[in-house]
Amino acid sequence: MIAITCNEVLSHLDRDPFNSWDQLTPFRSITKWSVQAKFARDIPRIMRSAFVRSRLGRRGPVQVDIPLDVAAEELGEVPAAKNPNYGSYSSKARPDPVLALKIADQLLRSSRTLILAGAGVNWSDANAVLVRFAELTGLPVAVTSGGRGAFPEDHPLFAGVPGRGGNRSASEALNESDFILALGSRLSDYTTLTWTLIDPSATIAQVDIDPAEIARQYPVDFGVIADCRMFLQDIIEVAMPLLSKFGALPGSSRAKTLNGNLAAERKSRLDGDLNSVPIQARRVLKEIGEMIRRDAIVSVGAGRHTHLIGEQLPIHEPRCSVRPIGFGAMGFAFPAAMGAKLARPDRQVLCLVGDGDFSMSMPDIETALREKINVVVVVFNDSSFSSVKMMQKRQFGRNIGVDFTNTNFAKFAENCGARGFRVERPEEIKPALEAALKEDRPCVIDVIVDEAEKTGYGVFSY
Repeated sequence: MIAITCNEVLSHLDRDPFNSWDQLTPFRSITKWSVQAKFARDIPRIMRSAFVRSRLGRRGPVQVDIPLDVAAEELGEVPAAKNPNYGSYSSKARPDPVLALKIADQLLRSSRTLILAGAGVNWSDANAVLVRFAELTGLPVAVTSGGRGAFPEDHPLFAGVPGRGGNRSASEALNESDFILALGSRLSDYTTLTWTLIDPSATIAQVDIDPAEIARQYPVDFGVIADCRMFLQDIIEVAMPLLSKFGALPGSSRAKTLNGNLAAERKSRLDGDLNSVPIQARRVLKEIGEMIRRDAIVSVGAGRHTHLIGEQLPIHEPRCSVRPIGFGAMGFAFPAAMGAKLARPDRQVLCLVGDGDFSMSMPDIETALREKINVVVVVFNDSSFSSVKMMQKRQFGRNIGVDFTNTNFAKFAENCGARGFRVERPEEIKPALEAALKEDRPCVIDVIVDEAEKTGYGVFSY
């Protein structure tokens, strides 16, 4: 993403004029590059560099700040770009073939191997080759919360989502592994329950396009600075002839067990009364999972109920899961869903969000209507910032500033011109979803959920 920001007149900035602030300093901490144009003649060069920097290596946002007087300058004719598709510049680092052979040798030595696929698999379009590698080796595959969609979650080799808001069975599988092949994963606190899941005796091979991520969280035995797709292609080409001579790999023997453990866990989470009032969030997710298309894009907010999504709502296709994993920002999910719908207008796009989260961005219902961005927003409404409320109660035994009045988000949507549904009983969920998915305008399904429902696995692991 290239964010073009405006600023006060350049010569006024050191005099603290109205509407001015130091934009560059805060942006530097959240962008790959933050730059201010001093002269109009510099803008073509800066924009060219911005597009290249945003896409090379580990992709990320760039800020270009243009003061008012610079924006008002006459630039004249600008020569056409030699390569208008700046993203076509190659940044695909190939792995050392010797490392591929060493990792193959480790696969032969390890009896509890786990492939851990992160967001880097999606960014490098390595999904198909990962499936091929897993099927050739028979090894189980887990995905991180940020890497949902890297591997189809209905595949018999799928082991689940370890870490916070994921699956207990997958977390146990990660903890028990003697060799972890981490592909495009930072091995973050979110994935490892604050760095407690990986056994210190485990062997780790970490593959990442960003050198700064190698061994940043854990000491690794094999650090591979490479594009995930190229690594997998190379290890198939270089190492599979060697591995195939030995028959089934030792680490493949537990794949069926891990997949069975995951299925049993997901089934157990649906046990109990799903017909109660207030509605259980698990019932909502069950209905959504049964109704949406396989390639539907799901944008998830930051909140207690949305942590259940890692447990209960499978993601099967690449880039179908959008989450604020890096910062956990509230107010992200609805604008992100609109962006996803603009990028893929042919897809179903759902925003699953808590009421506190949605309150921070719900005026954009008007934006969605004006721009004809037909997303379906499902609000888990328990009239509180329930994640914070639970943490306050857990640590201090009391609550401050976390409860609010019971906002009717369906009426708000209707008043804006969108379609609104107020859902208070379990049997109302399915009809509301069916109607919303057929609408040709934005829809808000306001579901009154049980505040007392147990939260997702590992949410309070820090």
